[in-house]
Amino acid sequence: MNFVLEPRPRPSPTNAYYAATLPEFITDDPTAVVRELTNQNALAFHGNRPEQAHAWHAQVPLLRAAVRDLPDIEHWSVLLEYSLRRLQKRPDAVLLGPGIILVIEFKMGADAHSSMYEQQAEDYALCIRDFHAEARGFPIVPIVCAENAPAVPLQPPRFTDGVSNALLTNASGLAQALRVAASTRSDLRPLTWERFDGGSYRPTPKIVDAARAIYAGHSVQEIGRSDAEGSALAHTAERLRHWVNQARENQEHVICLLTGTPGAGKSLLGLNLVLADDAGRMEGEPAVMLTGNRPLVEVLTQALVDDARAQGKNREVCRALQGSLQTLLGYLKQHAPVNAGAPPERIVVFDEAQRAWDEETGQKLLDRRLSEPALIFEILDRLPWACLVCLVGPGQEINRGEGGMPLWGTALEAEARKGRAWRVVAPSSDAVTTSQPIEIDPALHLSGCIRAYRSSRYGEWVDKLLAGELSAAASLAHEMETPPAFLTRDVKELKAWLRERARGNRRPGLLVSSGAVRAIAEGLPKPLMSNELKEIARWFLKRRPDFRGSDSLEVPLSEFGCQGLELDYVGLCWGGDLIWSHERSCWIARKMSAPLWRTIGKQIKAQFRVNAYRVLLTRAREGVCVFVPKGDPGDPTRLPTELDEIARTLEAAGCSQLS
Repeated sequence: MNFVLEPRPRPSPTNAYYAATLPEFITDDPTAVVRELTNQNALAFHGNRPEQAHAWHAQVPLLRAAVRDLPDIEHWSVLLEYSLRRLQKRPDAVLLGPGIILVIEFKMGADAHSSMYEQQAEDYALCIRDFHAEARGFPIVPIVCAENAPAVPLQPPRFTDGVSNALLTNASGLAQALRVAASTRSDLRPLTWERFDGGSYRPTPKIVDAARAIYAGHSVQEIGRSDAEGSALAHTAERLRHWVNQARENQEHVICLLTGTPGAGKSLLGLNLVLADDAGRMEGEPAVMLTGNRPLVEVLTQALVDDARAQGKNREVCRALQGSLQTLLGYLKQHAPVNAGAPPERIVVFDEAQRAWDEETGQKLLDRRLSEPALIFEILDRLPWACLVCLVGPGQEINRGEGGMPLWGTALEAEARKGRAWRVVAPSSDAVTTSQPIEIDPALHLSGCIRAYRSSRYGEWVDKLLAGELSAAASLAHEMETPPAFLTRDVKELKAWLRERARGNRRPGLLVSSGAVRAIAEGLPKPLMSNELKEIARWFLKRRPDFRGSDSLEVPLSEFGCQGLELDYVGLCWGGDLIWSHERSCWIARKMSAPLWRTIGKQIKAQFRVNAYRVLLTRAREGVCVFVPKGDPGDPTRLPTELDEIARTLEAAGCSQLS
């Protein structure tokens, strides 16, 4: 008896509208392919988009004709409308070949290329490189096909960190562009569309992008990573929602201590709590995130207001947004007076709680001899219930008057003596020193690092470097896939490295310590002052050719201007305010006392200087290059011997020479 085997149905992709091998794509009925794209689009957007379907009717036959002459075509596959699952990003086509990934963006009907098209295609390619596990090690070529644009001479792609410049072509030149891109294959490793579609994708948005996404209605889980660290973020967000509900239901006062290293995602969760509709707030219930970081408030608020205005939302919405993010000092000035009454917000996020100031500072700023924690408790005691979430990150105290976590313990004891005991929730019993009962919730500690996503141990390396543990730092660096930081002695080389990486939506910028006052002799102007808020917001939000943006590489920021914010690539100018002593095997903090440097004697002030470099070294998401000047033997404030010793120390800790 003969059996006829029915062909198995082709599996459906999870993250694309259509996927197939190239031989299947070529033989599939193009009308059926467009129908599938249209059906999936209708499901995703709850309705048809006729203009999109019209574009697909032209795009699908164009791509089918262009891929026919690719080498080893039987080993290629295609995904159409592949979702990057982050802020609705969808490359039109992703071609997977042996040893190569091509990302194609079609501009049907376009009669010219534009830098915006290139930026879009490059950003797709960079996101796949950075966040897609199956793409690791594959060279990626972005391609822009502007249907009716004039022909552009094709040159072999130039790769930087695994992603090439965007190849520009038109409809008639697409086949040649694909062949040129395919010729750059480094090996012949196969990559099927099934493997790619099912691979782990771990997007990690910048804090500004995250705020925009949360405000637009995305959850932490949707905009965060899909690995263990992303799951931890989602779980912590759920626990914060639980404690908010507990405070509301029981009409009690709850303080949650949320701890984690710089870049672990604390601010992301704080923003989620005050901006997201499903984070635990009831409808119409106000919440506020308070921070002493005025630049952070300005940048985030300006970004959100710009988005709201672009969406045609009214002034009341913009004012509400501005109320969700406030400076601590402004909040305290309004509510600290004894007769001020209760604040409207029962849900309060206190950013960088470890930097709370002491009684002396309270006397100076508000004419009340109370610490910042004591004032916050006094204000929230006026409410029938409240949930206070304190974000705690160690090692970032950079200002005098910052008393740290002991102030919270002291304030909790004072509350108990007044008969107003708070319910304390923390990830461990040593999070705060108090005799009050502490409820342990391990989810309130974030141990990962989502900012430096290309090296989860980067934060440890910074700690070892600044602690002077060079051998331990070097061992960590040896375990990393790429060096923790690069090193150059040439500021022009530094800027060239940064400019080469200013692609897609990737943002580079220059940073310099506020104490490195002699950087001006190396051609770097003084950094923006922390009270130049509008200028700092433009620095983070504008892009070239606007010279005010960070990627113009004209003006640096100090630790006071960038704390709490992020860049993709950092060029850090290391100054004479933190030098290495070979004899003592430690860092020596200094302050300029013109015309010479003076060693900082007080331990707390010296630690502020070390912490300033911790802030500066942990602002980058993708890469850091440290510029150590060569100095001038005729200038006692820029001695080559001191600067050479800094460079040798950084190399000993694992930094790699850029050249």
